[in-house]
Amino acid sequence: MWVLRDNSERVLRAELLAQLTGALATAGTLAGVMEILTEQIMPVVGATVGAAVLSEPGSDRYTVRHIHDAERPVQPPAPFSVTAPYPMAHTARTGRALFFTDPAERTEAFPEAAAFFTERYHSTAVLPLTVEGRLFGAVSFHFDVRHDFADSERGFLTALVGQCAQAIDRARLHQEAAYKQAQLEALAEISAVLTTSPDFELGATFDSIVAAVVPRIADGCLIHTIGRTGRPELAALAHRDPEQQQALRAMLEEFPPQLDAEGGVGSVIRTGRHELVSDVPRELDRLARSPQHRAALRELTPAASWLAVPMTRSGTVIGAMVLIQATPAHTLFTERDIPFAQELARRATQAVVQARRIAVQSEVAHYLQQSLLPPDLPHVPGVEIAACYHPGQQGTLVGGDFYDVTATSPTAWALTIGDVCGKGPAAAALTGLVRHTARAAGQWHGHPHAVLQAVNSAILADRSTNPFCTAAYAELDVGTSPMRLRLALGGHPHPLLRRADGTVVRLGAAGAFLGVFDHPRLHTTEDELHPGDLLLLFTDGVTERRSGASMLGEQGVRNLLTRMPHASAAETVAALENEIIGYGPTAPGDDIAILAVRIT
Repeated sequence: MWVLRDNSERVLRAELLAQLTGALATAGTLAGVMEILTEQIMPVVGATVGAAVLSEPGSDRYTVRHIHDAERPVQPPAPFSVTAPYPMAHTARTGRALFFTDPAERTEAFPEAAAFFTERYHSTAVLPLTVEGRLFGAVSFHFDVRHDFADSERGFLTALVGQCAQAIDRARLHQEAAYKQAQLEALAEISAVLTTSPDFELGATFDSIVAAVVPRIADGCLIHTIGRTGRPELAALAHRDPEQQQALRAMLEEFPPQLDAEGGVGSVIRTGRHELVSDVPRELDRLARSPQHRAALRELTPAASWLAVPMTRSGTVIGAMVLIQATPAHTLFTERDIPFAQELARRATQAVVQARRIAVQSEVAHYLQQSLLPPDLPHVPGVEIAACYHPGQQGTLVGGDFYDVTATSPTAWALTIGDVCGKGPAAAALTGLVRHTARAAGQWHGHPHAVLQAVNSAILADRSTNPFCTAAYAELDVGTSPMRLRLALGGHPHPLLRRADGTVVRLGAAGAFLGVFDHPRLHTTEDELHPGDLLLLFTDGVTERRSGASMLGEQGVRNLLTRMPHASAAETVAALENEIIGYGPTAPGDDIAILAVRIT
């Protein structure tokens, strides 16, 4: 009889495990996995109370995601400390499973937690959530009857939690990919708005920006700018919940942000530093300036998290943008979202500056040209960087050539150079779209050809014209020895590499123009750069520089590099610029952009 009962339990558990595994396999979202865990798995195994604690991706914070308790209503996500002297915290921190047959055993191990357990918590099992050695949380099961936790039951609970961990990991990866795609789409939409608005009417532009963000990226979005009074003024507001939007607007009209505040919009504008908040109710209570203000804040539906970033122009903060995540099922904002929010703020800043300059009838072409190039080249350890931009004969029109150097990780730097079709404001706007999309995409994509594909998608999203461009995107990893260069070309001239011994070679694999095909032919190549090597990137204004019937061509650039085998980056750029200017009897007709990187 004992053998029959044992076999029967094993068969039932195997059937149950297969059934729940099938359900988890079809759960495409984190909320779906949590619902199966707390609404199906915990009741089936007989747990009276249970919970799941997860780390927030890209952060060291943990959150109680779901609680199973028939006697309590569903609870929203709440912050959780893994340093607390509780069983769940111990397992989430160490990855060690815990099994307690009775309360005395549990109290002996965690005396500080005894006050939180009632008679409904007789036996307890806490198991880690791990996938391929990655620990990202824990699941607890509490039973109101004694469980001895035989090996078979421990194995069964471990298998169940293991399947949940796999499902959570899949859901997070899917959610992360969808979120990144949504971010790129939002940036492309905002860029399209900025590039197709001839008058840059500020109010309409801001409304378009927040509309591109809500609800695709966040549940709410606010933009404040410094008005003529020198105080923050609400420029735009959107929320997925119309009632919440109305309540927010009314509260901000009655209690506008103040620059001397210890947090919130006023603090972000005053300090120029971003603010990331995950415990919103506590932060709002701290920021209340009066009993009336506190009461007004408490009437709002508490948000799950917010992220506020400054809008900065030439070192001066002119406003702030706030993203709000209010839906409990959504992942909280974390440090991983800061670059995207900063890019949104940069584009909002661009709209402010353009509208204000138009209002005082300043020269649009001059401003746009300045905005296309980085104001200063960054300092990169172990690397010399030099660049130049030289307008063509039509210098009063904004050109389409540009370059950029930006960090993509603590040890990797993106080198971008490009040439968009045409001249004037339209070409400049497209240049801004290409440059900023490449910047944003470079933070998330691992391969240069994927970054160019994102740029291609952003250009195609602008259907008002038929623009296209050429671009070269390279990622230089300065943390390796020798340094590693990964390069992709989108219809752009091949960069040249002058080795330390003076030899000159061509880099990269030819690729298609960007903005023409949905899936252009793009390739990523890899090369090693050693001390003394110099990488030279340039636009076709360099090689197509004419003197009568002859062109400078790639060979002319090679000859110059060969003549200067040990020249620095700055010396090489200056020499090439002088070569181009002096090559013909007239000034160059096309714009010229040059970017040189030398390994020291």
